[in-house]
Amino acid sequence: MKVLVIGGCGAMGKAIVRDLNENPEVNEIVIGDIDLSKARPYANEVESQKISVKKVDIKIQNQLINACKGMNVVANASWYEFNLEVMKAALKAKSHYLDLGGLYHITKKQLKLDKDFKKAGITAILGIGASPGITNVLAGHGASKLDSVEEVHIRTGAKGGGGFAYSAKTILDEVTMNPVIFEKGKFKEVEPLSGKERYRLPSPVDDVEGFYSIHSELATLPFTIRGVKTVTFRVGFSPSLLQKVNVLLELGLLNTAKIPMKGFKLSPKDFLYNYLGTLKAPPSMDEFKALQVEVIGKKERTTRKLVFETLVKSSKKWDLRATAVWTGVPAAITAFWLGKGKIPMRGVLAPEIALDAEAFMKDLAQRDIRIIQT
Repeated sequence: MKVLVIGGCGAMGKAIVRDLNENPEVNEIVIGDIDLSKARPYANEVESQKISVKKVDIKIQNQLINACKGMNVVANASWYEFNLEVMKAALKAKSHYLDLGGLYHITKKQLKLDKDFKKAGITAILGIGASPGITNVLAGHGASKLDSVEEVHIRTGAKGGGGFAYSAKTILDEVTMNPVIFEKGKFKEVEPLSGKERYRLPSPVDDVEGFYSIHSELATLPFTIRGVKTVTFRVGFSPSLLQKVNVLLELGLLNTAKIPMKGFKLSPKDFLYNYLGTLKAPPSMDEFKALQVEVIGKKERTTRKLVFETLVKSSKKWDLRATAVWTGVPAAITAFWLGKGKIPMRGVLAPEIALDAEAFMKDLAQRDIRIIQT
């Protein structure tokens, strides 16, 4: 089995590479990245004959398609705004595809390629990290246990780690773009950082103040869970990260209006996008990530509430923080399933439709990501 990991030397990509490398049924892993000065040292660090590196510039379509050719699976761990480009390259190469989510709007565009993937006889699974990903599978699993579903509420939180836990660009978009929620059977956009709610997640994350954020779960769950009336997603950033974001907001550094700067124009947000992308994540490994999926409905005419939770810690063995682990591991499991033919459906699929929940949770548990149901 051959797997191409686009962005394989980024934090999430590293976790995908590490997990696939430990799978004896995966024969070849190609780290596709524009920066070989980072990719080669990481490949050497892992010390595996399975791993090779290939320069891939996503903006050069022919180069991207050639990298995808001959691969059983293309695992896209690049920035979400490149999802369509990588997905179309995988389609032309006739390779199965997966990514880590498209912040709702990109995911909606990707879903339109369903007929093309079916015609090609291949599968694309959208948003299969932790959230989206594990959250989708748990929501669908909870729904399958009930006769009818009224509400689905997804909540995440973190403790420790420091700095930007994942792409600074994505985090800044999550706090500045209008979130989408599904309420009383209708979609609606709400203000960024609205819908604040305190909730409790597994210790040591414990009490979290979360808020609505733009997320890919809302692009599929209202359609895949029949009859559901309300679907929400809230994120709870670590206090230190939220403090940084609040300072940027107060200073107007997340504004998109371009301002004159010595002969050219640049928005504060564009500057931050480029500058923060050059910063290395702090080495702190004390990070914990937790999520909760609450499914409310009826079973035999009685109202039931099913709650699924998990807690993920950093991996000292891989030298990766919890954010990378809980995002990369589900993606690696899914890449293996696609390559082995364990997902027979074809087309562009949401995780809650494509993955067998019981088997998925079993594979997660083998990697110390255990789902607790109450």
